[in-house]
Amino acid sequence: MSKKRFIGILFAVSIFVLLVGVCARKELGAYRYTPDETVKIIFDTDMDTDVDDVGALAILHSYIREGRAELLAAVGSCNTGYTAPCIDAINTYYGLPDIPIGISPDCPDKGTSRYQKYISENFENDILSDKNAGSAVDVYRKCLAGADNGSVVIVVVGPLNNLYDLLRSEGDSHSSLNGVDLVRKKVKLCVIMGGQFPESKPQGEYNISLAPEAAEFVSQNFPAHIMWCGYEIGESVMTGKRIGELSENNPVRAAYELYSNKQNGFTRSSWDLLTVMYAVEGKTLYYSEMKGRALFGGDVTLRSDQETVGAGYNQWKIDRFSKDAIMVSRGQEGRVAELLDQKMVESEQNK
Repeated sequence: MSKKRFIGILFAVSIFVLLVGVCARKELGAYRYTPDETVKIIFDTDMDTDVDDVGALAILHSYIREGRAELLAAVGSCNTGYTAPCIDAINTYYGLPDIPIGISPDCPDKGTSRYQKYISENFENDILSDKNAGSAVDVYRKCLAGADNGSVVIVVVGPLNNLYDLLRSEGDSHSSLNGVDLVRKKVKLCVIMGGQFPESKPQGEYNISLAPEAAEFVSQNFPAHIMWCGYEIGESVMTGKRIGELSENNPVRAAYELYSNKQNGFTRSSWDLLTVMYAVEGKTLYYSEMKGRALFGGDVTLRSDQETVGAGYNQWKIDRFSKDAIMVSRGQEGRVAELLDQKMVESEQNK
């Protein structure tokens, strides 16, 4: 074989390998999620001002009892004094008292819960105060380091300060990998209740506006798939009307009653419950997906009345090759509410 022909063949092979690599990267990069038979979850919650965090954890325990989910750890994003023990009390009630629980050093929500302290002081738990909980980042890193590669689904139903801290973390005794590389290796999907799509109200969606810098950083640097469950998805899915079917000594029932001042027939929007549902079930008959990217902060195109746009303002950019996506409703909110209420009741029955 002549030298010229050999070089030509070598060049052709190189181009072929390059094209295959590009195609593979595109395929890997495009959003696609198929839940595992048992979804391994880290639950990241503020569990402070609103009560849908409590409902979401009840739904998660229902899935756990069915064998469809496993709770690896839980972390609190708002250090209000009683977030960690409140989470622990609910886990303990459902028979999982030893789930690792961490807490952020920050308090974006400022601590205005109607139920958190009561649940912590009146239901069994062994944390008692946020002061006794470990670091959220340490719990994240230890849990991820011990997990199988590409197996973990992170569910975030609060501000993104914990994810921000995780991504910026350095190697430690749990893993030599920095936060971005650890997430890239271990995380399959992150489902985030945050933002409003295709465009938020000027002041921004609540969870994003609590920690806008964190939201922008996560959207730009998170190395695994993200499903954004926007404000518009859960707003009109009203759940909680069957809360009275839970036992009187159930902390979930107590939290809903305290939040509503025992209002008869009380219901609440289901932002966080839907986020858990997607993490475990993936795309269902009731929702479709739109690939793209959430834009925050410096990424957004400011409107003409930009002086009215807050730090948590967001937009959505459609991109069919994106690694991220948003949930899009198919208009079956009533049916979804029935399913979530049933799942909450089943959390008691399964116990």
